[in-house]
Amino acid sequence: MGRSIVDKSVMFLLAILVLALLAFFVMISALRVDPIEKAINEGRIIKTAIIFERNGKPAATQLMMYSSKTKRAVLLDIPSETGLIIKSINRMDSIDVLYKPSAPQAYLEEIERLCATSLDYYLVLNERSLSTFVDLLDGISVFLPNPINETADGKAVSLPSGFVVLDGSKVLSWAGYKDPYMPESEVVAKRQILLQSILKRLSEKSDYILGKKVYPKVKPLFKTNLKEKSLFLLLKEYSGLNSDRIVLQRLSGNPRNVEGKQLLFPHYDGDLVKDIVKQSLNALISPEISAGAIADKVFTLEILNGTSVRGLAQRTAEIYQGFGYEIISVANASSSDIQRTSIVNHYGDEAAAKTVASVINCREVVNESSQTSPADFVIILGRDFNGRNCVY
Repeated sequence: MGRSIVDKSVMFLLAILVLALLAFFVMISALRVDPIEKAINEGRIIKTAIIFERNGKPAATQLMMYSSKTKRAVLLDIPSETGLIIKSINRMDSIDVLYKPSAPQAYLEEIERLCATSLDYYLVLNERSLSTFVDLLDGISVFLPNPINETADGKAVSLPSGFVVLDGSKVLSWAGYKDPYMPESEVVAKRQILLQSILKRLSEKSDYILGKKVYPKVKPLFKTNLKEKSLFLLLKEYSGLNSDRIVLQRLSGNPRNVEGKQLLFPHYDGDLVKDIVKQSLNALISPEISAGAIADKVFTLEILNGTSVRGLAQRTAEIYQGFGYEIISVANASSSDIQRTSIVNHYGDEAAAKTVASVINCREVVNESSQTSPADFVIILGRDFNGRNCVY
């Protein structure tokens, strides 16, 4: 009789313990906040690699740095042919050799090392899912400066000039076509325009795309490390972004042939792209400098070489292009013996001028109104400039 009472008591205690544990886990689950929701609530920067995959390789990779506080974003283009000494395979090669469609982690880790920043998430669209997504958006609008009547991958590509709306199949044709005479800067611009156009259309069609009927068709299109709720919240957050205000930046470098393969080696052993990312993140975080660095317009620059070093202005132009500035003129200054580098501020925004100067660590900023200069800022390089920074 006593044993039966003990057994019942033990069973009762076990039942209470199980219920307590269940209640504890339910409470923990209720308190657990979605990481995207938490980042938005805290106004943090969300760093996402957005990859367009073609034939199992990254045709375009954009590092999107987005401030949930200011609703501003920076896109940094990472070419798949970026050349590095890749330690994991112990050889010099392009970073795309690390890419595996089912497991892009090694590829993304190399991008993290290259940019000296962590990546929170990744979104991958392959050709089929990209085409389907564009069709769900009812097409995207892009501007084509010239008509295209060529063949790419054995398929005819025929598109008119001007603003055109491309459906999914035409997007694949346009994205896959590469004019052999197109400058590399325009190739990069096309990759970024594609993502910009998708984000703009997402903003216009957000209620439809994120609605209960259509979103179940959208979520399987993305390969991602985000959970279902997080993906929805991120796409919703991106839909509130003004795509016209996205700052476009790119990794610039020196092309070199390595064992029959054309690779792009980042300028200054990768230090420049690290500086681009660092300045972008600081600008997104700091309201006092965001007006200059993350602006509503693309600032125009004129770069003048005031030294006897040949090609210095052109190399400096490549640095500023990487930071998203538009170079309208590269020329020689009135003298080739200028001692100190200076920034002439025609635009009138002191914060923006300081941001321009900080790219090359220049301390000399001169405010000078001009009715004739087409450039917002004129950079006059002096003998204190070593090709990357002013040395004092």
